[in-house]
Amino acid sequence: MKYPAITTRLSTALLLAGWCCGGLALAESSPLDRVSAVLCPAFATFATRYNKRFAKPMTTWSQAELADLKGRPVLYLFSGPDVVTPLALFPDAPHLTLIADQKPEYGQLRAVVEEASGASERECRMLNFFSQLGYYRTDDLNGRGGERPSFIKLLTYSIAFSGGTITSASLLALNAQGELEVFAANSERAAQGIRFDVKRPDGRAVTVDYLVIDLANRGLMGHDAATAFLRRNAQDVLFLKSASHLLQSASFSMLANLLTTPAAPFVVQDETGLGVDRLEQAYRLTLYGHYTAPQTIWANKPAAQAFAGAYTQHETRGPLPFVFGYEKSAGSALLVGRRR
Repeated sequence: MKYPAITTRLSTALLLAGWCCGGLALAESSPLDRVSAVLCPAFATFATRYNKRFAKPMTTWSQAELADLKGRPVLYLFSGPDVVTPLALFPDAPHLTLIADQKPEYGQLRAVVEEASGASERECRMLNFFSQLGYYRTDDLNGRGGERPSFIKLLTYSIAFSGGTITSASLLALNAQGELEVFAANSERAAQGIRFDVKRPDGRAVTVDYLVIDLANRGLMGHDAATAFLRRNAQDVLFLKSASHLLQSASFSMLANLLTTPAAPFVVQDETGLGVDRLEQAYRLTLYGHYTAPQTIWANKPAAQAFAGAYTQHETRGPLPFVFGYEKSAGSALLVGRRR
């Protein structure tokens, strides 16, 4: 796997000032080049670690266990900046749509934007954590306890983790009918998301869309465009991971109902996705891994207990050759549903 050249923060500062490389300043390069430039000195180490622990085993497992999902678009809800997991788990997907409520810094695609002091170091620490455990912490993404990281930078880092190359970027917005409108990255029009055209390491193209939508009831209530978009895009593969049991709570009931009436043809998720009751009504389920009990914070939640019960009652197909979802003593669980 090949990774972008590593650029130290000092050399980047010199490039921005135009003092090196024969006057070829990074400030004179395209905004996309600046956004996708690798500033974390240990990036190659982190990417190699992630590939060994997660990406390579995921792809190998997927080719055997998810062969009937090959070539289908994927909708990844509550994704944060995690592009690399669906790239690894669905290596043949032509289109990935990620949705969360963190807002990318669209202005970085229009002009030179000075990064907040300490943000680059924080991004690098987050990459280190992600390369070891395979998920981001919401508090880190929101900048709690330190500088807020650049979300758009984390998106491009995640693509680079896969060995992919970003060839172009555009901005996105939903029209009144819930259809995506795509416009130039340097446009001043209000954006609701960003599109990256990506070339995988094997040369195949994949479209990566990231959209900002509040998926809670408060965010969907009265927002017909967002609801129409979600309904339209939940018609292939639904992917759910590390979502803190949100879909099992009353405050996300609108989304849970939307996703199961009708149900997506396929769902791939950990224990934090749709509740077992909804899944068993709509899908033939195949369970992987090992799961004995919910995390302490969810120990008294009926939906979380039901998920552990499913692993007691159903035969599992086999162990997982990789860690999946949040770190927990109960084990990693991955469930695949195929609509009845």
